[in-house]
Amino acid sequence: MCLPAARPRLADLLGISLSLTCLAHCLALPLLILLAPALSRWIATPEWAHGAILLLALPAALIAMTDGWRRHARLSPAAFAGVGLTLLAGGLAAHEGWVAVADRAAADRLLTSLGALALASAHVVNWRLRHRGDAALGRSPGRHNSPP
Repeated sequence: MCLPAARPRLADLLGISLSLTCLAHCLALPLLILLAPALSRWIATPEWAHGAILLLALPAALIAMTDGWRRHARLSPAAFAGVGLTLLAGGLAAHEGWVAVADRAAADRLLTSLGALALASAHVVNWRLRHRGDAALGRSPGRHNSPP
């Protein structure tokens, strides 16, 4: 099954955007809260945000990595995406208290930050490999058909 050309690119963009949002949430938000304790009431993220981001990241990664593998036949982006999603799930588990850790907040930040970086890297590498593969085959980026 071939997807329209825009969907895999959109999935990579969505994956990169979600990963960077996750990273900003995990790194910048705690710094802002430390620097401005009075603002912590208004900056707080809803409890459901971690799960929602993971639920959005899963299909975006699946669509982008599947299409990427079909084009460039490299498993490394999908493997990095799998590691990233696993770390994000671990961060969610730590945040919710589903796993026993000494410091839930620190484990959540660490696992989620590493997961977001791994997932964003996977999407960037997938994007670049897909683009390079299309150029090598004489196709414009995003086209699934064979060259004329």
